[in-house]
Amino acid sequence: MKNFNIMLIASLLVAGSICANAQESKRKWINKQIKSMTLRRQIAQLFITGCYPERGEEHVNKISNIIRDEQIGGIIWGECSPAMYVKTLNRLQSQANIPLLITIDAEWGIAMRLDSVVKFPQQLTLGAIQDNGLIYEFGAEVAEQCRKTGIHFNFAPVVDINSNPDNPVINMRSFGENKYKVTEKAYSYMKGMQDGGILTSLKHFPGHGDTDKDSHKELPTIAHDKKHINDNELYPFRELIKRGATGVMTAHLRIPALFENDIPASQSKEICTGLLQKKLKFKGLTVTDALEMKGALHNRDTSKVALYSLMAGNNILEIPVDVKKSIDEIEKAVINGEISKRYIRKNCKKILAAKYDLGLHKGFSPINPQGILERLNTEHAKTLRMKLAEASLTLLSNKNILPLNATKVKYIEIGNGKAFKTQLEKYCKIDTIRLKPETVKENIDSIAVSLSDAETVIIGYHNTRPYARANFGMDTLAVDFIDSLTIKKNIVLVFFGNPYAISKFKNHEKFAAIIVAYDNSDEAQICSANAIFGKQKFKGKLPVSINEKYREDFGITY
Repeated sequence: MKNFNIMLIASLLVAGSICANAQESKRKWINKQIKSMTLRRQIAQLFITGCYPERGEEHVNKISNIIRDEQIGGIIWGECSPAMYVKTLNRLQSQANIPLLITIDAEWGIAMRLDSVVKFPQQLTLGAIQDNGLIYEFGAEVAEQCRKTGIHFNFAPVVDINSNPDNPVINMRSFGENKYKVTEKAYSYMKGMQDGGILTSLKHFPGHGDTDKDSHKELPTIAHDKKHINDNELYPFRELIKRGATGVMTAHLRIPALFENDIPASQSKEICTGLLQKKLKFKGLTVTDALEMKGALHNRDTSKVALYSLMAGNNILEIPVDVKKSIDEIEKAVINGEISKRYIRKNCKKILAAKYDLGLHKGFSPINPQGILERLNTEHAKTLRMKLAEASLTLLSNKNILPLNATKVKYIEIGNGKAFKTQLEKYCKIDTIRLKPETVKENIDSIAVSLSDAETVIIGYHNTRPYARANFGMDTLAVDFIDSLTIKKNIVLVFFGNPYAISKFKNHEKFAAIIVAYDNSDEAQICSANAIFGKQKFKGKLPVSINEKYREDFGITY
């Protein structure tokens, strides 16, 4: 035992020495970079700007020039193909003296920005999943996608509690309305990504879930009192900061209960420094939501929005309207004594420390464009996508009709349900009626005749929209027609969209069965058909409340 203790102490001393040496190497590298940088270069490291290759060569040249001339800290990626992304990334990284911090909004995987990649479900769909281990696996896969494409920082997860069905900007991007479940699912996603070696960012601080306005277009207001905000909106942030969140994104919101001035939370020192850093003790990277958004520009000098955000306590300044002018204004503020050089240096060091921890002190190795699609669209990714769809599928009602035992059914297809129809045909003969919402009125009589001999009718409602402002993309006549059919026929409704939209149907109690599939992916369509015929189980539960009957956490599982 004595020898064991001696060996343990020796091992700890060696480990401590290695750690100390690593920290010393990091400190030396950061100080070396700082000494080589002018004040302006230190300021520039705090900025990331957007790159959108699909806008064309002129746009990419502009971003390349900004990187070359200003040596900004990073890029946030916009829509393009993986091949175009790799080509552009390699070019832009070659322009940077210190490798760029590559960031992305990949809330449901990098397919949110890069086409032709496995598109994972949005967070509301994940909110229906009861096995948080699957969500961890999803996070790990997103981290894998990011590493393969040279992405260091994913601005996810969204931890806003979507308590407002009319929310025009969060909605499907939230895990749901239950603060405890939002927190646990966000933790699983965050942990999966961080264990996979990338930075994550909780958003949108201090909580964007209960708004009915879009901060991209205007400055929304959170009207709750301080206690409500503390108990609800802040809950996921507070808990996940304790559990090691690496980043937080500040939102463009007006919150009278927390600060009186008519300015966005992202530019409020009370919010970004007083609440986030001091009260909640957050020590990681604080990044603004995009500073080009109308909510950020509300009654503000456009060129000074980044300055105000930095003074409020943000470390990373995302997508200002004009990078050069924004750097100019911060440089002037230092010269005028509004901000100290020490404050700039402190923030710059924080960015450099993150880059060191990500291995960027070793330089940038170009991404190989050959086989990039194959490297991203692995069998594991495809299998995981199907597992997530299966685990989220939610059964709201079943009048002893499921699993369906039929040799012939009528199927009404609203929108594109090709994969659903194909899978249904593996189980029985399907007579399909394709219904375009805009032609319902003209075809009601003929459809009624077609259904005269049918006992069971499956209706697949496809191609909806996520937001209430667009009536979820649903046609009122089509909804009324479906409601009327429930009085005469056994109707199995499969809704491939936002569960809030189920409230548009009036005869909920008359449907033979109602299934929520959450999105119109092939995976959702295939597993819905399998479940109808009993080839898989219903495991999901509602992440939000639809009405008094179908409340959050409701779902028939078997």
